[in-house]
Amino acid sequence: MTRFYRAVVTVFAGAMALLLTGCADLSVAPAKITKTGNLNGERATIVAFVVSTANHYVGAEVEAMRDEAERLDYRLEVIDNKFDQTEQNQQVRQFLASGKPAAAFVYWPANNDTGINSARLLAARAPVVQLSGRVLPQAEPYITARPGQDNEAIGTTMGTMALKAVDEARAAGKEFHGKERPNLLEITYPSGYEAGVVRHDAFFERVGDAFHLLSTENAKTPDAQGGFTAASQVLSKYKSRGIDIVVAGSNNIGTGVVKALQQYGLRPGKDVTVVVGDFSGDQQPLIKGEIYSAVLQSPVIEGILAIQTVARFRAAGEVVDEVVHLPEAKAQPAVTDTAPSRFTYMPHPAITPQNYASLRVWGRSIRELQF
Repeated sequence: MTRFYRAVVTVFAGAMALLLTGCADLSVAPAKITKTGNLNGERATIVAFVVSTANHYVGAEVEAMRDEAERLDYRLEVIDNKFDQTEQNQQVRQFLASGKPAAAFVYWPANNDTGINSARLLAARAPVVQLSGRVLPQAEPYITARPGQDNEAIGTTMGTMALKAVDEARAAGKEFHGKERPNLLEITYPSGYEAGVVRHDAFFERVGDAFHLLSTENAKTPDAQGGFTAASQVLSKYKSRGIDIVVAGSNNIGTGVVKALQQYGLRPGKDVTVVVGDFSGDQQPLIKGEIYSAVLQSPVIEGILAIQTVARFRAAGEVVDEVVHLPEAKAQPAVTDTAPSRFTYMPHPAITPQNYASLRVWGRSIRELQF
């Protein structure tokens, strides 16, 4: 599958895209950077434009950014919004008009498609490190680097764990309702949500035709309530046909699925295997074995990577045009003053009831990595 992140765009295509989004002014060029030669920020300011810090994941990530910024002698200014790109666009313009200094920007667009012009304006002042979502072709000239989570890798890990669960069940003598191909129900993110689309594609690329897909259902909200509602609406239809495995886009959605299965008289972890994506929300269903596996997506690691990417880029004055997947190291890797990769993805190991207590990544436990 062709990765979104490897898209190559001509100047003409980028110009046309900007015109279509109402950004016809192409006179603003990305700022030129002079390398500092060292990682020490000397109290320079990094400005982070992010979505609401009231969100648990975002709040944890900002705290990690603050700690790493302080360690590398940077100041961090955070400007958040209520998941509203219009609000964020105004915030960007207000900051730029204020004339305040910024050594670099960390930019989490509230809406990837309509946030391109803000990325363009920020890039004219200082380097822009994007968090969350893919770097759209039209935004590539303005995004210096993109560290953090890799939704394709998360979907692939979900697929690997689903296949592992089936192998274990077969070895234990279990017979599936779908006979040779277990019946699978997918409950995923709201329709069109980027993480859900990418994880879905990567999952099914990994598992091939190993399952009989009963249905893919989109939760209206990417949380436990959304998962519960979406599952409840279809369980009556598919329970009689037999459900062997449910895959949910995230643990948050999956915890709602677990409750719905229980209300319909099914036992998650015994009658039905539940495999989920990132380990967000309530961790108890996995710890109790009701969820077979989740995938680590740590806001702590993502926050650290964001600041380190800024520091390394300023030290080297350039990025390396490559994609790097960081290994599942037991200790946090030392940060160097070498040029960062344009795309640097955190490790995404599987989390199970068996390794929950013992797994260590970057010297941290699961709880420390998630909170």
